Order: sequence, then C-alpha cells, then structure tokens
Amino acid sequence: MKAGILAFAFGAPETILSNRRIAQIASQKARELWAPAYTQLDIQIETGIEVEFTEEQPGNPPPTLRFARGAVQWARRKNLTDLWIVAAKTHLWRCIRDLTRAIWEAKEQIKIHVCKEIEQFPEDEWFCADSTQERTQSRKSWEGRERIIKLMPFFIYKHIAS
Repeated sequence: MKAGILAFAFGAPETILSNRRIAQIASQKARELWAPAYTQLDIQIETGIEVEFTEEQPGNPPPTLRFARGAVQWARRKNLTDLWIVAAKTHLWRCIRDLTRAIWEAKEQIKIHVCKEIEQFPEDEWFCADSTQERTQSRKSWEGRERIIKLMPFFIYKHIAS
C-alpha cells in the first residue's frame, strides 16, 4: 500500500476549530503511514510532512468535486494506491461520493479509506460560528444547501462543481 492523505477543509480560515481538527487528524495519519498530504489553503498540516495544496484563490475554495479531481491527479503523479479522507463528519458523504466519481473518471484503481478519528466529534461540533463561509457556520445553513446537492442529478452537479 502506498498511501496519501486528503484533508478537506470545512469553512475558513485555518484558525477555526473544524479546520484545526482536520489538520491535526490528517497530520497524525500522515505520520502514522509515512504518507504525503493533499489539502487546501485553510488546512495547516504539521511541519515535516510532505504536503501539496490544491489550486485555489485565497477566500475562494474549490468545490468538493474539483478538489477530489485534483487529488486523484496528485495520487496518480505519486503512484498512490490508497487515499485516506479526513473531513468534517457532515461533509464526509460528499467527499466520498465525489472522490469515488473522480477516481472512476480518471480510470484509476485507488482505494478510499476514512480516518475513523473524525468519529470522535459529534456532527454539531464541526460547525463554527466564526467561519467566514456562512454554509459552515451552522447545521441549518449547511443542511439547506446539502439537501439540494443530495437531490441534484450528478450530471448537473458536476457542471456546477467543475
């Protein structure tokens, strides 16, 4: 197994609790597996761990699907066979779905794993009122948007998220 860690941000900036948790879990898993990490600007992986950041403009994070596609290209360049997801519990379903789709589109054979450490935090504890992204400030804001995304046919979603 040649593993890599994917750390999906949940809100902004890097100082909010959800992103500090994601960074901590991702850093721990990277050290445990001696693995590189692929992440976003709002996730600060510990020093000493190889990290690559997805392309994004500060204050304008990529949609989950675009991040997943970038992660698959990164995994391909690094010859990785396994990817470990670190994401907010409430965001996890979409991270898995979009990464699975990105792997399929790229015709890769990459296994997906979820870092079980995210389970130690209840779903409500991932939301941060001090996030600059309104959708990650509260469950109500998040679920209104996610309900639409869950019901949307994927062929429409992929055009919006590309």
